[in-house]
Parts: sequence; C-alpha cells; structure tokens
Amino acid sequence: MMLELGGIGQDFGAGPVLHNVSFTVRKGEVHALLGMNGAGKSTLLHIAAGVFSPKEGNVVIDGKPVVFKSPADAAAHGVVFLTQEVDRGLVPQLSVHENLTVALLKKEKAVLFPKKANRLRARQLLAEYGLELDVDKPVRLLSLYEKQMLSLIRAVTNEAKYLLLDEPTASFDPREAERFYATVRKLREQGIGIVFVSHKLHEVMALSDRITVLRGGSAVLEEEASKVTLENIVEKMTNGESAVIRKERKDKAFDEVQFAVNGLRLHRDAKPVSLRIGKGEIVTVFGLLGSGKTSLAETLFGLRRPYQAQVKGTTRRIGSSLQAVKAGLAFIPEERGRQGIWKKEDIRTHLALSFQGWISKRKETDYSRNLISSFAIRPESPEYKVGRLSGGNQQKVAIAKWFAQGRELALFDEPMKGIDVAAKETIFQMIESLAEQGTSVLYLTAEPDEALRISDRIVILSGGEIVEEREAHELTLEELLLAADKEVEFVGND
Repeated sequence: MMLELGGIGQDFGAGPVLHNVSFTVRKGEVHALLGMNGAGKSTLLHIAAGVFSPKEGNVVIDGKPVVFKSPADAAAHGVVFLTQEVDRGLVPQLSVHENLTVALLKKEKAVLFPKKANRLRARQLLAEYGLELDVDKPVRLLSLYEKQMLSLIRAVTNEAKYLLLDEPTASFDPREAERFYATVRKLREQGIGIVFVSHKLHEVMALSDRITVLRGGSAVLEEEASKVTLENIVEKMTNGESAVIRKERKDKAFDEVQFAVNGLRLHRDAKPVSLRIGKGEIVTVFGLLGSGKTSLAETLFGLRRPYQAQVKGTTRRIGSSLQAVKAGLAFIPEERGRQGIWKKEDIRTHLALSFQGWISKRKETDYSRNLISSFAIRPESPEYKVGRLSGGNQQKVAIAKWFAQGRELALFDEPMKGIDVAAKETIFQMIESLAEQGTSVLYLTAEPDEALRISDRIVILSGGEIVEEREAHELTLEELLLAADKEVEFVGND
C-alpha cells in the first residue's frame, strides 16, 4: 500500500523541471526527499498534492491510478501537503477548537455545533499528541510550532493517509523539534506515510527510513537511510561540483575594521555572536533554514533588541532602525515586497528618499536617472511604478535607494530570492562595486553557490551561533554544506 509517482515529467515553458522521476512512499514509513534549491523537490510535492498536473507520468494510490484536480481533491484521497506557510491552511481568526473540528463536523454532516462538546473533542485530540493548548485561543496568537502541530493533528484527524511535510522544523527550537520528531514517529507507527523535506541532514538521518535525492530535476539516489552517510548525500546533491568561487583579493587585507559587534545574543539560550568586518570586505553569513540568519540581520538593523556596535572605531547604540540608519547601516530585507519597496510608488520616489530639505522635482529626476543608469534598472523611466517592475529590477531599486549617501555597512538578507540568473549576476556586480567604494557588506544566505560567489570570508551559522569561519577561497561546496549542518543546542527563527 503506497503513494506512487511514476515517470513524472514537468515543464513550465522554460525547460524541463522534472525528468522521468519516480518516487514512492509506503504506509508506515518516512521517506526523505532531498536536493539543492531548484532540484525539483517543490514541483514534485505540488504534483503529489494536486497543485500541478504532471506533463508526463501518473499518480497511483494503493494500486489505483488517480488524477487530482485540486489540493482538496488530493486531500479527499488522503494526500495532504503541509507547507512552510502554516497560516495558509488555518483560519487565523477562528479558535483552536473551531479549526480542529469544523472539517470533522462537516464530514459528519452535523446540523448542530455544540460548543462545549467541540471543546472537549478538541482537547482529547490535542492530548493524544501531547499538545497542551487553550482551545478557545485564536489561532493567530499561536506560535509557529503550535500552528504546525495543529495543522498536523487536523490532517490526521481528517483521515490523511500520506503527509507531505516541507521543512516543518525550520523555525523550531530544540525542545519543539524533539516533540515534533516524536509525533512523526507516532504517525509512522499508526501507518501513515510521510514525505519529509528538510535541509537539516542530521534530522533526516535520524527520522527517515528511505532517502531520495533530486539533482537537476532527476532522481540520482534512492536508498535505505541506514545504508548512506551525510557525505554520500551531499556528494549526490552537489555531484561533487564546485560553485563559482570569488577570487581571493590578495591586495586587500581588510585590516581597517569598519563594523564590529561582540557578545550579541540572538536568543537567551544561544551562545553570543561576535563579528568583525573590514572596510570594503564582503562577509557572508551562511546558514540553513532556521539557522538564525534573519534574526541576526534584523537584530543588527535595530529591529529586535538594542545592542552596541563599533562603527569606524566609535561605539554606537543601536536600538531602532532609525539609529541603525544614523550609524551608517543599510538593510535590504528578504521580503522586499513587504519591507523593501512601496509597490505603488515610482522609482524616483524610492531613489530620492535620502534627500533632505527643499528639493526640486527636477533635481530628484536627474538624480534618479543617474542611479537608474548606474544600477541598470529597466525600464529607465523615473516615473515607472515599482510594483510593475520585474523581481530583479525591484531588488535593484531596493538596493539603490540606500546609496545616495555613503553607507558604512550594507546588510543583504537573501537578496537573490525570486530573481533570474541574469539579474543575479548584475546584482552581484553591484554589491562588489559598493565594496570597492568602501562599504562593508554582510551578505546572509542559505544558498551555498551564492556564498562562494560573493564572499571574501564566510561565517557559518547554525542554531543561532557561529560554528566555523573561513576564507571563501578555502571552502568547497560540500565542506560548506556539511559545516552548516552541525548539531547545536539552539535553533533560531529565520
């Protein structure tokens, strides 16, 4: 009895995404699906969950071919996809017991909805999986762990036979992760088949019965978990290939420290983090999902808690984004559409943000045209609405708006998210140009190719603490991935 995806091929018009991939998950097993970003994991999960229809191949459940018309159709056949965006499957304004029991009541064709009975039923379901929650609490007030567990329990309660879990533990602390692992093992004992996607290879080895690795849209490994090592998995994920590595700048010693912070705690249980960045140096903080990268970036920009930093030899207290800007910091966040740009405003408005006092529209326009040219923003019109730009050009605007005045430190949190290959290289060159002009750069990413391409030095973050620090030219792709997967006591939010 199993869920089978046979000979799956998928193409969205820009070339094949999956090539003749076959993947199965049996009832009562955990089958890990691994691969670098872009390997095809997400597409395969979306096909299994009825989000996409495959161009080639078929889906079979317990020996019977099926065609899913929607995720609801897949769920009706017992296949449930739990994504990283846990709010997507829940109703935030409703209570815990309403989220947990509404589907059951609908399935039972209930006419009456007795609140007392529903509360009791919800408490019993939660207790079965060791989750203690106020059943009257609105779901929007729950933690990520509680939401993920609630989604899981609801799926099982509604007779899910196969669960597709995409990076479920990315934001859990160690205690939450251990409780989640216990729940997964219990579900496996109950006969549920689980597809488990994670960048944390240690947890994959601890939980999985079988492992499949995708690379370039093809399955390059399928093996019992007990028969492979972490090194085997990483070699299959990368094919032993090296990424493009930034050349060592032997003429640059970076002895002049432009930004430094000592003893910065990302969480009360984490060991303190210390960083030193030279003038014009590009330092990458590399870490997998949940490593604490975004926590670090937001803390440094004053968005979380106050701290003290040395900026060009002067002690500065940074407890807000305004204080960070005054200290010479710039921040290009991961979610540019929510935090980095105003989609309804034009390019000129963004690029003239640093102007002060009475500034003529003509001067703003002329200045904008110069920056548009320098940063290769297309189209070249200052009046063009930023929301209509491509992802790459939106990111160029998000970067360019900071540099009317010199910045001492630029923080880039996953700046290449959602950007095509050509735009990526342009942005890399922009970052290098800023560094050549004396701006220090802290580049935060979970992409090993990006880390090796842009860095002078790489700091590896795992569980909210620095586990290794190396010159970029000394590292290989495999070494970088294995170092980032070291087990530590704390897992930070990302």
